[in-house]
Amino acid sequence: MNSYSLVLAFHVISIATWMIMLVYLPKLFVYHINAPRDAQAVIALQETSLYKVGTIAMVFSITFGLILLYLNPSLLQSGGWLHLKLALVACMVGYHFTCKKYIIQLTNEDASNRIRFFRLFRVIPEITTSLIILLTIIKPF
Repeated sequence: MNSYSLVLAFHVISIATWMIMLVYLPKLFVYHINAPRDAQAVIALQETSLYKVGTIAMVFSITFGLILLYLNPSLLQSGGWLHLKLALVACMVGYHFTCKKYIIQLTNEDASNRIRFFRLFRVIPEITTSLIILLTIIKPF
């Protein structure tokens, strides 16, 4: 086993962990809004804990991705697919930090009128992750 394969394996593992957080956290937002007032503190604690784990996974995902580029710099000249993938990853990082903003908002205010928004919001990482996977495997351009 070479070092590139090992780094790639850790990259995929950390991405999977990060994406699980990004998909599940908005579902917790919906639960938070629907929960009785006394249960909302427990859900807020779950949101915060999940966010912390997801942040660590995000840092590892980016770190291992950069190491992969360092080990194989020719990837940067492999076509526009990688540049689009990196742009989508930047969008996922932005989505990640937006989730933190919503954790704070849900803890501090009533958001019962935003339940439909959060149901739609949780689809964003699923679509973006699917596009990233397709770009990585198919390399269309």
